[in-house]
Amino acid sequence: MKKILVFILSLTLIITGCQTKEVKESKKTSKYGGKLVVAQKMSLPHLDTDKSTDWAIAAVMNHVYEGLFEFSDEFEAKPHLAKDYKVLEGGKIYEVYLRDDVLFHNNENMKAKDVLASFNRWLNNNDAGNMIKPYLKEVKVNNDYKLTFEFKKPYAPFINILASHVSNQKLVIRPKKIIDKYKNDIITEHIGTGPYMLDDYILDQYVRMKRFDNYVPNENETSGLYGKRIAYIDEIEFRVIKEEAIRMAGVKTGEFLFAEEGSKDEYEMLLENKNVTPLIVKPDGMEMLIINCANKPFDNKFARMALAYGINLDDLGYSMIGNKEFWDLQGCLYPKSSIWYDENAGKGIYNEYDLQKAKDLLKKSNYNGQKIIILSGQDDKVEKRGAITLKSQLEKIGFNVELNLFDRPTVVEKRSKKDTWHLHLSYFYKAVSDPQVQHAWTGTNKWISNWDDEDSKSMDEIFARMIEETDFDKRFEIVKEFYNKTWETVPYMNLLDYSRMHVKNNKLKGYRNIFKPCFWNTWIEN
Repeated sequence: MKKILVFILSLTLIITGCQTKEVKESKKTSKYGGKLVVAQKMSLPHLDTDKSTDWAIAAVMNHVYEGLFEFSDEFEAKPHLAKDYKVLEGGKIYEVYLRDDVLFHNNENMKAKDVLASFNRWLNNNDAGNMIKPYLKEVKVNNDYKLTFEFKKPYAPFINILASHVSNQKLVIRPKKIIDKYKNDIITEHIGTGPYMLDDYILDQYVRMKRFDNYVPNENETSGLYGKRIAYIDEIEFRVIKEEAIRMAGVKTGEFLFAEEGSKDEYEMLLENKNVTPLIVKPDGMEMLIINCANKPFDNKFARMALAYGINLDDLGYSMIGNKEFWDLQGCLYPKSSIWYDENAGKGIYNEYDLQKAKDLLKKSNYNGQKIIILSGQDDKVEKRGAITLKSQLEKIGFNVELNLFDRPTVVEKRSKKDTWHLHLSYFYKAVSDPQVQHAWTGTNKWISNWDDEDSKSMDEIFARMIEETDFDKRFEIVKEFYNKTWETVPYMNLLDYSRMHVKNNKLKGYRNIFKPCFWNTWIEN
């Protein structure tokens, strides 16, 4: 009996010792814990995504709020807080089924009444809501986890616009009681469904958030902003550091583990620093040449086509940005990773530099030598250098060019008037939510192009068909018509794609370099 007891005691000690060793190793290798400080370039005026188009608000609040639908790496909208959806009557009716396991940060279940309240506020306050409002007939709550959205006619882009990750367009879900309390005023009490909950916010200083321990993730594989989100890090602080030099110095020392928008000139040196990793954001943005189609000579498409053939895009890229790692040439408005990418967009026109052909087209347009005004910002180095190079290239074609450089507010004020400019350089986000969004600035008298002729009316007709076709393959064929019409008539040009550079300290692990910085599924190395 004594031998048996001794054996059992010895075995217990061995097992206990192994368990203790396993616990110690688990703690040592655990991904959980720590504080992440992010050096953020811009201050946030507030945190209400419905009340601003400032992209920096969404970059922070994506950790607190989630959408019914979120975009994958391929820019395909997928159910996130929603469980599923059905499209009925050719696109006039959308039935949306909600997950029944979603908790708000107050530990109350998300239900259809919360979605309806959030949707109605979004409809009346958000630019994306205003986009769909004219087409919407009614919304019904069928039960706690089902809603029906009915439109006056088929409306194909609905799901994509709900998921839009640009300009704070995404519908995020808040508790009904918060919506009822603040109504259309700026919300200052932030209760979401995300992996992190707001802890503290001081204007021009920081936004702090802590892990929501009762978070219930979407169990699908992480892709883009869609899928499983795990909050490994205890606390995240987005600290406002406007000086680039301080952001870069801090990420090198480890004071910050992530820093927004470093100088491209430092890229090679950062590659040699063993403590950090420079991150080139792709896809990111594109530089657009906006053409005022109301003013001569650009009311004539041959003058606009002269621009397409007469601008040397390689020279423009090197002068604007320099390092080829940060820019690329491709004629489609959507990146190669997108479901809307078409490799034939602009084929035979885009990046087909032919100075003599440009001169012949300009002559065909009956251009009389009048002054062409390029309107551009002087506080953005990329656009300023681009405008200077553009002036030189247009003069080689035969245009008489005047360059007007102003601060940003003056540029915005002048471009709103038809008679004060001809050409304007502007940065656009590369992967918007849906091709239908482009109709806001493509077509008869849309946005600032002031385009109004038979071609603009033909473009309107293309978008009219696009808005009603819910079958993806058929709709994509209409989208390709839009691409072709754009390059046949050149109401604007996407000159080149270019990227920002973020920098992370190598203690930050698991970071995915996607279109918006996000820090779920990341952890800090001990």
